[in-house]
Amino acid sequence: MVYGVYTMKRKQIYVDPQHDEQLQQLALSRKVPVSLLIREAIAEYLVEQEEAPSLERPEDHPLWGIVGLVDDPEAPTDGAENHDHYLYGAPKRRSRK
Repeated sequence: MVYGVYTMKRKQIYVDPQHDEQLQQLALSRKVPVSLLIREAIAEYLVEQEEAPSLERPEDHPLWGIVGLVDDPEAPTDGAENHDHYLYGAPKRRSRK
């Protein structure tokens, strides 16, 4: 990939010393400039963000899929308060009513 001075915008960033050292070592081993590594990382991050599901509505959240899986009228109604009991056998909590 060839970049020209007029095809990119200059940005100034701060990098902690540990990351700077790691970037320097990786750039040296790959024989590329650190700026190329940073541009690659930004490009990958932006692609990941585009692919991330939107969680603006509650039903968009992956956990929403488990709602309604148990359709048992005899299922416990205190699952939120006593989840440790049902999952791990811990003693039940007293109701705070």
